[in-house]
Amino acid sequence: MLPRMPSIGKTFISTKTPRPMQTKTERFPGRNFTPTRKKARKPAQGLPVKLFKLSPQSRVQSYSSLGFLTGVLICVSLLATSAQGGVLPPSPPNVLVFLMDDMGIGDCRAYNEQSKVSMPNLERLAEQGMRFTDAHSPSAVCAPTRYSVMTGNYPWRGRNENGTWLFNMPSQVLPGQKTIGQLMKSAGYRTAFLGKVHLGGKPFSKSTGKPKFNMKGGFRDFDFSKRVEDTPASLGFDYAYELPQGIQGSPYLALENGMLVGGPDNLREWKKGTYGKSVIESDGFGSMGWDSSEAGPILIERAVSFLGRHFFENKKTGIRKPFFMHYCSQSCHVPHTPPDELDGKQVRGASLDPHLDMLVEADITLGKMIEKLKAAGELENTLIIFTSDNGGLSRGAPVKEKGKHNSNAGFRGSKAQIYEGGHRIPFIARWGNGKEGSPVEPNTTCDALIGLQDLFATFAKLTTQPIDERHGLDSQSFLDVMLGIKDAPGRKSLLVQANNGSFPGQQSKKMLREDSWKLITTKELVPIELYDLAQDPMESTDLIEEISQEKRVKRMRAELVKIMQSKRSTLPYRISRQKTPAVHAAELFSPRATLLTNLKRIEKGKAVKWGRKFKITGESPISLSFVPEENILWDASGYKLIAIPVQNWTKGVTTIEGRLNNGNLTSWSHHAVGFAVAPSWEKTTLGFPFPMVEDRYKGPALFKDQLARPNGHRIHWRRFFPEDLREITLDISSSTGQVDLLVHPPFLAWPNSDGLNKTLEKLPYLDELGQVKAVDWPGKAKSITDGRKTMTEQLEVAKVKAKKRKLSRYGGWADGPKMKGTGRFRTAKVDGKWWLIDPDGFLFFSVGACLTGHRAETSADPKRGEGNFFSYLPKGKDYLQWTGLRKIGGKRFVNFPAMNYQRYFGEKWKSKINQGIHDRNRAWGLNTLGCWSDESLQKEGKTPYVLISSIWWQVWGHRKFPSPFRPDFQAAVEKGLQKLAWAKDDPYCLGIFIGNELEWPDRIGQTILKMPPGHPTKKWAFEELLKRGKPTSPAIAKDLDELYLPFVRTFFSKCKNAVENVLPGTLYLGCRTHRGPSVLGQGALGSVDVFSVNVYDSRVRSWQVPPEADLPIMASEFHFGAVDRGVPSPGLSGAWDQRQRALSFAHYLASSLSDPRFVGVHWFQWIDQSASGRKDRENHQCGFIDVAGRENLELVDVTTGATAKMYPARLKGQKTTEEILDELLSK
Repeated sequence: MLPRMPSIGKTFISTKTPRPMQTKTERFPGRNFTPTRKKARKPAQGLPVKLFKLSPQSRVQSYSSLGFLTGVLICVSLLATSAQGGVLPPSPPNVLVFLMDDMGIGDCRAYNEQSKVSMPNLERLAEQGMRFTDAHSPSAVCAPTRYSVMTGNYPWRGRNENGTWLFNMPSQVLPGQKTIGQLMKSAGYRTAFLGKVHLGGKPFSKSTGKPKFNMKGGFRDFDFSKRVEDTPASLGFDYAYELPQGIQGSPYLALENGMLVGGPDNLREWKKGTYGKSVIESDGFGSMGWDSSEAGPILIERAVSFLGRHFFENKKTGIRKPFFMHYCSQSCHVPHTPPDELDGKQVRGASLDPHLDMLVEADITLGKMIEKLKAAGELENTLIIFTSDNGGLSRGAPVKEKGKHNSNAGFRGSKAQIYEGGHRIPFIARWGNGKEGSPVEPNTTCDALIGLQDLFATFAKLTTQPIDERHGLDSQSFLDVMLGIKDAPGRKSLLVQANNGSFPGQQSKKMLREDSWKLITTKELVPIELYDLAQDPMESTDLIEEISQEKRVKRMRAELVKIMQSKRSTLPYRISRQKTPAVHAAELFSPRATLLTNLKRIEKGKAVKWGRKFKITGESPISLSFVPEENILWDASGYKLIAIPVQNWTKGVTTIEGRLNNGNLTSWSHHAVGFAVAPSWEKTTLGFPFPMVEDRYKGPALFKDQLARPNGHRIHWRRFFPEDLREITLDISSSTGQVDLLVHPPFLAWPNSDGLNKTLEKLPYLDELGQVKAVDWPGKAKSITDGRKTMTEQLEVAKVKAKKRKLSRYGGWADGPKMKGTGRFRTAKVDGKWWLIDPDGFLFFSVGACLTGHRAETSADPKRGEGNFFSYLPKGKDYLQWTGLRKIGGKRFVNFPAMNYQRYFGEKWKSKINQGIHDRNRAWGLNTLGCWSDESLQKEGKTPYVLISSIWWQVWGHRKFPSPFRPDFQAAVEKGLQKLAWAKDDPYCLGIFIGNELEWPDRIGQTILKMPPGHPTKKWAFEELLKRGKPTSPAIAKDLDELYLPFVRTFFSKCKNAVENVLPGTLYLGCRTHRGPSVLGQGALGSVDVFSVNVYDSRVRSWQVPPEADLPIMASEFHFGAVDRGVPSPGLSGAWDQRQRALSFAHYLASSLSDPRFVGVHWFQWIDQSASGRKDRENHQCGFIDVAGRENLELVDVTTGATAKMYPARLKGQKTTEEILDELLSK
């Protein structure tokens, strides 16, 4: 009598997150836990695999090579993507599915210690991976199961309920049903199928030229000069070596990529019998040289050859693409004809009998694959799944088995039967280095209920590919279970069928699992048997007649009927539950390939290579560069994103400045830049959302009115050519002074494929809220109701937090040193550092956002507005047209944020939104309404603001070059300022800019020479030359260059005078310079109160202000954008994702705090720009909030924390940017 196995309660999951072990054997990326282990205990001799009562969540137990061990496994997700707030895997894993034929759960010692056959490679695989103990084939025989593996559907959803068995029957895979090969190929994998098919096919007739699905005319009528269709070769596999019927039946031949191996003239009739070492099981036809004993060696030779070609292609291009191999072994199906040897090892006669010898053959085959992977350096990043198509063969009556070997480990039944022995199968998964911290934790067992059809959804999730409603109809991902994620959901039910058959022991029944309960029905779904496998794993006690089980039987039968009548029985894998978006941002960011790199140089530090990763250590800063492994160029033109996963292995923060270099490199072109902040122990990503050349865009002309196109084609003045990537440089700095950084291989994402591009460019482009319709992302507003709910909640939170924020009424440092209050903003130097002083005398560091308000307009010109570009646009008497539509320069524009706010909150939306803006600013530590902010906000006296008066004069050859010597220059400036006279004496007015990004040449001489005679500046210049005794006919450019300083002084002094005349007491903040020589800072002295610079970089800089010009400086524009929120442009400074946007903001702020001259930084801008572009085509994802009014939470969270710490961080001593950044990010 078999003892009962006690139920196991919940697995204990540790919440401790220790630091990675600093040893040469690196913890696998993506994991930051250490499993708790206990000594293994072996299963009782002769018992079946032990079953555990299932809880609503799957559990994982620690496992030794030969037994079970209850224990603890601490689990986290490796595969969370950054678009979902997590970390991407370092590179897409290869996937190898090794599908055995008729191997039972008792055939190997990994499950059954009493197995009489040694399979050392498989046993080692189990030791280094996870062993599933409740895995099932969808059918108790092979052909239906193979369809389920291929499609993720239960067998009866194919052409024939009981499977398609013959070579020339129409394919079991129906038109439109997506295969696992197509799924993996669409994720960028090179795909291969090898071995037994059993899915039918479409050969053609010589006599008719049509598909031939009968034997009329004999086998000679098959036209094998043509490709056989509807086989794996045409179902998504780049390479296919197929045995249509395995080795068990006619035709006895192989197809390679759909073509007959050996050619059509190499066929013969075969009669049942033995031919040397080969056995023909039934009459038929096949290739002349057919030898069933050589099928396995040929398959592994072809498999290894495919791997060799794959690795060679990767090396040739310098780009590592992953592979997917579906390997369908002929072992250990009849006829049992093992080869004499394989790979120099004995096979025939190696065990009790030929049946078990074929298991030896399979094990050697597995070993050869593993060795090939290991030699290529790919074993660590290959997910290997070893399983079987159904239960094991019967070797005789129980306890009287041939050789005392039970292929089903004592379970009742065998192949073709509905009992556990017919469908409970071995299932072993390995991924990683076989050591602690691997994605699939080694030495573990899992009792989750899974079926082989679940591979489809599991691989969809692995490759971040949401499943269409039409595909994977009965597949449920077990990826989270396999990765050991706490509380991962498991299957609630599972169906298995046993087919019709005239052979002994074959049945026609169905089985439904509900946790540990198993209901068996007839083909007509009449319940006939019931078992509780937790208490009765051998199915010896039928409980169907128990009155206490009536409700259970009724419920389980109803569930079985529901599944049989359903269009699909599982929810399709989705990144989010939205049905309408065609693409999720996580799909675009999922790694599809990696670059093969060599370290070209490293300065100051040391690099240790761990596989394809590099551990960088040494004194900060460290500079290094990577180049392709071979003497080639990387061609990344097939993708839209490049990224490098990194992890800081020490305390403090580490920053990484990255650059992708083309040939013909210049300081301003032929490269792309990236930046990342890596807090202590955090896994993060250095991203390059690189730009492309505009004329290479091949999509619809309708999208040319936006700088970044829906398909990821981004335009930037910094030209970059992804097909000519020659070098990647990294500059690494640490707040501790010591770098300890793990750098993974660069990966490629966002494939440049026609299908994806077409989906992303589908119209309508914008939804009713003005969001990109074709893309989904975390936090996207799903409707007006959803947008209203979220914004209402967020405004309420901001209101509460604003009241708690301890700041002066103007947003200054309430707890800091207090100076004399003058009633207006002023500047002062305190302990060697420049500060703004607020009207009440508190130290004030200006942080704010430009364009704060409710505007993010985009063109609604006829070609857009009259087509279907927008899902919604107010027309006719729609009340929103007065809020949302206006004309600018004779062209019509639509403003979705304002329309959304009115739809959310009604006619009085503006007062609610304005108050919400003030609350959000104060709650987040933003104390200034930046340039171009809404006037209504400025006039409310709640948040300090800056003003701007623009001058747009143009002079020959230089756009926006000022002309301060025009007689009416100062008068014109004053006239412009008069429009802002309402701000006179307003204590909330921090200051005013005059002009924005004026064009300042490096030298002025040539500019003056090109001016026409009589131009005021030219007249002044020549007069100055005469005063200095310099020639004027001809004038020399070098002499004119010496006039740059007085020219600049005149400009700034006249602007200052104008400010004092119109807005006395108001700080003059300069002209928001984005480039120009150091003479600007010299000329600004004595006139400009704060010199302003627009700096789009990872940190502040101000080369326009030389050290001798002691001026306070403000960064009047900067931002960081990402492309993971639908808006297609990352702006002028791109970051990988929302987390890196936020960290980059903190770094930029830290750099300004560390520079004693800076008194503020202003972000551009408050709301994301419209995805379809503003008037000048800009469409950057650069806001604190999106067009639906929702907060970009990562940026808001980091900003809130950083601004709360900025004053103490700046005041105390002189610190580096990284040291201050560490303080800003501290908890």
